[in-house]
Amino acid sequence: MRGLFGALVAGGGASDRKLEERTGLVDEMWADFFGGMAASKSGVSVNWKSALSVTTVLACARVRADGLASVPWKLYQRVEKSVNGKSRPDRREAREHPLYDLLATAPNEWMTSLEFRETISLHIDLTGDAYVFKNEVRGEITEMILLERSRVTHKQNADYSMSYTLRGLDGSQVTLTSKQIWHIKGPSWDTIGGLNIVQLAREAIGLALATEESHASFHRNGARPSGVLSAEGAIGDASMVRLAAWVRRHFGGTQNAGKIMVVDRAAKFTPVQMSGVDAQHIETRKFQVERICEVMRVMPIMIGFSGDKNQTFASAEHMFLAHLIHCVRPIHRRVGGSGDLHLLSKADRKKGFYTGFVDSDFLSPSVEAKGKYNQIALGGPNNPGWVTQNDVRGWDEMDAVEGGDRLYVPANMVALGEDGTPILLAPPEAAPTGE
Repeated sequence: MRGLFGALVAGGGASDRKLEERTGLVDEMWADFFGGMAASKSGVSVNWKSALSVTTVLACARVRADGLASVPWKLYQRVEKSVNGKSRPDRREAREHPLYDLLATAPNEWMTSLEFRETISLHIDLTGDAYVFKNEVRGEITEMILLERSRVTHKQNADYSMSYTLRGLDGSQVTLTSKQIWHIKGPSWDTIGGLNIVQLAREAIGLALATEESHASFHRNGARPSGVLSAEGAIGDASMVRLAAWVRRHFGGTQNAGKIMVVDRAAKFTPVQMSGVDAQHIETRKFQVERICEVMRVMPIMIGFSGDKNQTFASAEHMFLAHLIHCVRPIHRRVGGSGDLHLLSKADRKKGFYTGFVDSDFLSPSVEAKGKYNQIALGGPNNPGWVTQNDVRGWDEMDAVEGGDRLYVPANMVALGEDGTPILLAPPEAAPTGE
């Protein structure tokens, strides 16, 4: 295939290097035309499009995308705050920065921040890479445009810099530098491009596709009655039709369940049971759900699959927590770190700017857990608090209140000085008395 399409594109006068580059591009376009299919041992071709037709892959990809897109993404700045005459590290939302609105609200005129991050997650999980064009005006990013994954190829140059070739709908090409492209990579081997998880897991996905296709074909072409009614001797076509109508009228449907069948001519009714092959087929499909969840790093319970295990409330709660720690948090760190590197300049990072996901937003659905955490954070009889009332109100986007920036400690506790001795507060002076 390389020789055929290379000859059509390169022509007889091209150099070997140009021929290799151009044939490589044509091969990529040809592969993209068919969705980059790779045959699995089950005989089913697997690519990101066919993988999405597997409900487990679709569900896992949506769960991961929701984890990235459903929490606020904001731009912060590390600042110094004076507390009791001493400078302490603090942070603030950098709302005045041009990048803040692009991250928190809309990266362009037709996508919300949620849609933008949702699609980025799908591109990374199903192809290994996501590419975003950074439209800069006078050194500031004014919009970010998510590019179609199949129309972008990346290459590392001899000086280790990255270049990106974009193909338009009309076949035109343009090469851009890493300054113009935000490249978000999934898990990587060479640090240049992300691993294509769908291709690496094509055997598990291909087997899921094959078993589902086999099962569908069985129901489409196979004959599986609930039972067989047999009688001695030939009864003829007309009698067979009348007998079938009689059975359907008197014993068909849920309203006739449990009735006693009385027949003559030594007729016998034999129910058809599920065979061991059928049961094993179903077990194979269940097993493939777990295999795909392992690859996508999603707890099976997150897609509504519990297998043969009955989950208690406590075990389910710990699984949800494990999902947040081992699945969602790494996604936040990956995309957030990539955004810090590619969307912020060195000068911005030196000034303390960084992006951050509001992970605590995951506690919002659990009012009890959220209230308990806020109560502990504010402080109680046996422990000092580490947040203020305005901090807690800010987590729910509520306005600050007067006097809400004070920390509270138990009344029977005192602070320690720098020399390790307790700081005793002087008793208040008595008010003067008079006429």
